[in-house]
Amino acid sequence: MAKEQLQPLPQQGLQRNSIGLTTVLMQSIAQIAPAVGVLTTIAFNTQQAGLGAPSTYIAAFVIGLVVAISLSELGRHLPSAGGFYTYVSATVGPAFGFLVGWLYSWFVAIIPGGLASYTGFVLQTELKQHYGFNLPWQIVTLAILLLVGFVGYRGIKVSGKMLTILSIIEMLIVLALAISGLVSPGPGGISFGGFNPGNSTSLHGFYLAVVLSIFAFTGWEGAAAVAEEARSPRTIIPRAIIGSIILLGVYYVFCAWGIQIGWGTQHLDDLANATENPAFIVAQRLWGNGWLLVLLALLNSGIAVCIACTVDSTRNWYAMARAKALPAWLNQTHPVFRTPHTAVLAQSALALLVGLGVGSLVAPDQSFFMLGTLGTIIYVFVYLMGNIGVARFFLTTARHELNVLIHIVFPIVSTVALFLVLYYSLVPLPDPPVGYAPEIAAVLLVTGLLVLWRLQLSRASDWKALSQYVVSADPAPSVPPLVAVRSSAAERR
Repeated sequence: MAKEQLQPLPQQGLQRNSIGLTTVLMQSIAQIAPAVGVLTTIAFNTQQAGLGAPSTYIAAFVIGLVVAISLSELGRHLPSAGGFYTYVSATVGPAFGFLVGWLYSWFVAIIPGGLASYTGFVLQTELKQHYGFNLPWQIVTLAILLLVGFVGYRGIKVSGKMLTILSIIEMLIVLALAISGLVSPGPGGISFGGFNPGNSTSLHGFYLAVVLSIFAFTGWEGAAAVAEEARSPRTIIPRAIIGSIILLGVYYVFCAWGIQIGWGTQHLDDLANATENPAFIVAQRLWGNGWLLVLLALLNSGIAVCIACTVDSTRNWYAMARAKALPAWLNQTHPVFRTPHTAVLAQSALALLVGLGVGSLVAPDQSFFMLGTLGTIIYVFVYLMGNIGVARFFLTTARHELNVLIHIVFPIVSTVALFLVLYYSLVPLPDPPVGYAPEIAAVLLVTGLLVLWRLQLSRASDWKALSQYVVSADPAPSVPPLVAVRSSAAERR
């Protein structure tokens, strides 16, 4: 498969070489949302798998790692702000790349709205229940999204520092709770039975818990979107992706185990059916009023995820607009902050609409769960196309680097796992409004196909080549140029 370099793009745009491995790693970790991941899954996983709930995180971790290892290989060869949009465009074809970028960027752009309203809803509920203080969730939602928009507008360094600080705080708080649970266990004492899948309530329940746990790991791909702002992106991006999965795999398993032990393994049915978040109840027993720290962890996690998703979605829009696949005004960058500021403003407005509008229409918690189901559908499509791209790229362009296990077997195995995740997420279909997720996905897909059809009918075809711009592999003292990697097979699409 022949490669061809086009004229490099002008040296402008995003702030190159401005962040290192730590910030890129935290971009992935923040988008995975460690505190939200643990706090929103532990009850369901215990309900489905009982004592074996911690083992479901182990299974999800293995599956997530298999997916990430193979897909991170594209980050090593095709670093770009477009992330999977660029990966799929350069390996499968620009048309499929456009659909991936369209679905993924729109979904990630609306996550901050749904998560901010859900965070506000939890804060309002808990503070009113325990202290009689009514803090409207709309105020919290507005405050979070205005803060996130401001941080995203100011630049990648500011965003990186904020999400790093917030993510570390949230992780330390939940980790401290898990350790406290082991130090002062509930009825049943310390048990290692949670690490044995055989202790699950049922095989079907174990599968369902694994499905939810897999979704809790999604977000690691957020590192790909900051490639043009990272130093040595071909090295840093894969390390951040794999590192985030490994770190949070250990973290999820340990924290879920510690919270279960802190609750008491003799009363796991009560944990599974608790009307309040089990982590809050465990914290109230162990820390008294210090349980508010766990509520703070949830707030920190919500803000960090919103920042990470804002960075991710706006870089995707920026790359697609640069390729002339989206309106040109999304391609503008701030002359001082070097951020895609018009994209940030557009995303902030969309997040506010989703957070306040949809949250008021269907209730914030239902909006959040609906987004979770929608995300499962979109992530399966994105990862599927990425898997096809990995196999094709290393069977053709980079055949000299082909590793049958990583580039062929892993994509096949993870694709099967992803379809199982999709099946168990939709069968049976959840009740509305959560059950509306497939229809929303269909509307997004049909809209994307119409936009793609218009692009295909236009006389302009440069969007196909422009969709494949990546950071040059050539060493440079300061700013690596962007070049296009094209193949005749991809170009025919």
